[in-house]
Amino acid sequence: MFKYTDHARKRMNSRGISENEVQAAVEKGELEFTRTDEKGRGKEYTHSIELKENYPRKIMVGWTYDKEDILILTVYEIKRKWRQE
Repeated sequence: MFKYTDHARKRMNSRGISENEVQAAVEKGELEFTRTDEKGRGKEYTHSIELKENYPRKIMVGWTYDKEDILILTVYEIKRKWRQE
């Protein structure tokens, strides 16, 4: 099951990104990076997924596990080529 933080919902609404796009990114996207959560939310990892193919735009989804659910933390559109340093 997918759950969304208030922050993720606000970002999705302001950027016109649908739940279908977010879920497709998590299920079919390419893993960009995984990092240990340093903000003290009590989660272990944050995963960022880039959805590229078969969609008109690239989006990045930051998510983590919340027990058995997938918790969406943030979502944004990639408008430029970026790299993980």
